[in-house]
Amino acid sequence: MSGTEKAMQGVADTLREFWAHRPVRPRAGRKLGGVATGIALRYQIDPVIVRIAFVALALSGGVGLPMYLAGWLLLPEEGDQVSPLEALVNKGHSSVSQGQTVLLGVLLFPALAFTFGSGGFQVFVTIAASVACIYLLQKNRGHLQPAATLAEPPLTPPVPGAPAWDPLGAAPFAWDLPEPAPKPQPPAPRPRKPRVAGVTLGVATLVVAASAIAGAWVPWFTVAHVIGLVIAVLAAGLLVGSFTGGGRSLIWLLVPLSVVGFGMTAVDFDGRPSVGDLKVTPQNLSEVKEKYELGVGSVMIDLRQLPDSGSVKTAVESELGDMTVHVAKNADVTFHCEASSIGDLDCLGRTADGGNVQVEGVDLGGDGEGGLKIDLDVRANVGEVRVLRD
Repeated sequence: MSGTEKAMQGVADTLREFWAHRPVRPRAGRKLGGVATGIALRYQIDPVIVRIAFVALALSGGVGLPMYLAGWLLLPEEGDQVSPLEALVNKGHSSVSQGQTVLLGVLLFPALAFTFGSGGFQVFVTIAASVACIYLLQKNRGHLQPAATLAEPPLTPPVPGAPAWDPLGAAPFAWDLPEPAPKPQPPAPRPRKPRVAGVTLGVATLVVAASAIAGAWVPWFTVAHVIGLVIAVLAAGLLVGSFTGGGRSLIWLLVPLSVVGFGMTAVDFDGRPSVGDLKVTPQNLSEVKEKYELGVGSVMIDLRQLPDSGSVKTAVESELGDMTVHVAKNADVTFHCEASSIGDLDCLGRTADGGNVQVEGVDLGGDGEGGLKIDLDVRANVGEVRVLRD
């Protein structure tokens, strides 16, 4: 067996172990279906971290919603034999009724349709990253016993004293006085929590300072990008704090910064939307813009309606999403396609995929040289880039 086969076998074994010892949705302490709380208890991490992760996944193409519904269907509830979906096919008992299970399943289909219909390539990247996180959790913390749920407080025995029918304590058995209470011991000193929050804020400050210096030479360090770097540092600190204890105060800075960062990404202050779908079908050469830009979403530029003669040059850029450019069968196309971070390229028969990939070339169409000349520059940060002749 080769090294790659052994690695794949190890991944498969870890995922099977995750399923065999999957989290249980508790009845206490949950906010909705108990999926996030169950995962947190199973791997002894802060439930707030898991909830934030689901919210982040919901904002990333809507992936978080079907994943949460799937967890609700596939994870058993505390005290049940099997999960709601397994109970629906008579594999055991679940306290979730069949009607509720069917309703969750019905809700799952439109959630999946919305996610895969609007997300495109980044949905698969997000799902792959989520599976990798589950694998790492099971690999590194699968041996831990699930944290205990809220326990009932012990009953306090009544203080001995005279019965109600003998308020003066005349009965001989009521003369015995209770033993004096033991002298209270001074409280034990609290263990010092790791200074995760302080260290994280220090690193974030250094990142801001270094970005301000680097911004004088590198134009990439815009305000939005610096906010993204700070959010990444805070998220890393919050993740470390979930394992070591502490760092929860970082949430109060992470949440507003995430809102600001999302707003700066979603809104172009020049008045143009940078999130959504862009579809353009120019009819003549003068309608073709020098550049088409979109932050996050799907781009479709159809150049098949242009005249059969002349020349045109345009660029298409996107941060995250799918980009497709259609050209006529007989057009002479000079093209450059690129995915600067990670992507999948298919430009007039030349393909590439992976990180920081690009293809370029000249394609003269079916009739050879002659006719409309098109100069294309199509660039994405993350996503799928296609130039099609159809």
